[in-house]
Amino acid sequence: MARKTRAEQPGPPPAAYAEWKRHVAALLERKGVWSGVLREKRWRDLFIAGITPEQAADRADVEAGQ
Repeated sequence: MARKTRAEQPGPPPAAYAEWKRHVAALLERKGVWSGVLREKRWRDLFIAGITPEQAADRADVEAGQ
């Protein structure tokens, strides 16, 4: 029996994610929060969910304070 292959998941281009994350990191730096407070998977999930950089920075700030 042949193996089933997973279809590639459509997603935003990697350059868009990198730019989004740089913007979030800059916002966090202004707040004095290290961008490493969230795991990479969490950043990707926020990006895929369509969260704006400002909202992502606010969430990271809140999660860093916990």
